[in-house]
Amino acid sequence: MAISDVYQLTDIQTYGTQEVENVWFFEKLSPDGTAADLIEGFLATYMPAIRQIQAQGIVHTEIKVINLGDLGDFEDMPVSLAGLAGAGDTMPSFVAIGYTLKPATRAVRPGSKRIVGVLEAALVNGVITEPTFVANVEALRIVLDDNAVGSLSEYQPVIVKRIKEPVVGTTPQQYTYRLPHTGDPLTLGLVKQALTNPRATSQVSRKF
Repeated sequence: MAISDVYQLTDIQTYGTQEVENVWFFEKLSPDGTAADLIEGFLATYMPAIRQIQAQGIVHTEIKVINLGDLGDFEDMPVSLAGLAGAGDTMPSFVAIGYTLKPATRAVRPGSKRIVGVLEAALVNGVITEPTFVANVEALRIVLDDNAVGSLSEYQPVIVKRIKEPVVGTTPQQYTYRLPHTGDPLTLGLVKQALTNPRATSQVSRKF
């Protein structure tokens, strides 16, 4: 595998005046793959299932993709895609449906996704109970280990191991973590399975 085969995809959404991001990583399975083609595959393979568990107050506004190893391979695409779960009262943006992404190797830790836009009517005491919503949460879980299928390539979902670096001048020593660059060791974990929980989760950060 080469770092130029790996993409970071950022799905930018708005909820009222708040901006929410979901960040994904994919590895292209054909040398013909491109950032623009990955966006096409993501919109076709992942986006329909994501929107089914989001209230219509959530609007996807932009998809950004960068190639981690090729500075010339990137794409930003404006979109306007609202949630499809309905127009009822919606929980605050820190309430989300949580998914755990299980890798096929112990070399990387599991990943996670938090999908916001939960309808109040879908929950009872924080637990997902409404049958249609339960079914749609499960449908997205099944999709989360699928390849995104573009016109030029397929793109398999992966978890990228960060590079650990010491923070200069800190005592006791502290560390920061960054994505690998060209020349760094590259460790990927293929997403082999996604898990979810019937209880909604919460998160302070708006980047999931």
